[in-house]
Amino acid sequence: MSGESRNPVIDDWLSDQHGAAVLMETAPLTGLAMASYRAGEVPDGVLGAWALEIVRARRIVNQSEPTFIRQAREQGWSWQRIADRLGLPTAEAAEARCDELDAELARTDPATDTRPWQG
Repeated sequence: MSGESRNPVIDDWLSDQHGAAVLMETAPLTGLAMASYRAGEVPDGVLGAWALEIVRARRIVNQSEPTFIRQAREQGWSWQRIADRLGLPTAEAAEARCDELDAELARTDPATDTRPWQG
């Protein structure tokens, strides 16, 4: 996670889990998923931190994907090639994706809805 800070609540919990050395070397979302299978119960504070990590990661992907699509189109990629690379079912789905993501970004903007962003 180059340049990004890790959440100490998550890291404290992961460091107490079986296989902590491996868990601490993975991305937080990966470590949480792996550890939760073994742990059974995850503390409420860790669940809250986990949810915030999901919201942040989703926002990053939702910002990057339409930019990728626009860049690929500017560089001559076909809609079908974009669909294939992103695992979308059709060229038409790829064409609609930018509009869908723009709407999702507006809906999930922290200025619009602060609930998911509160730690």
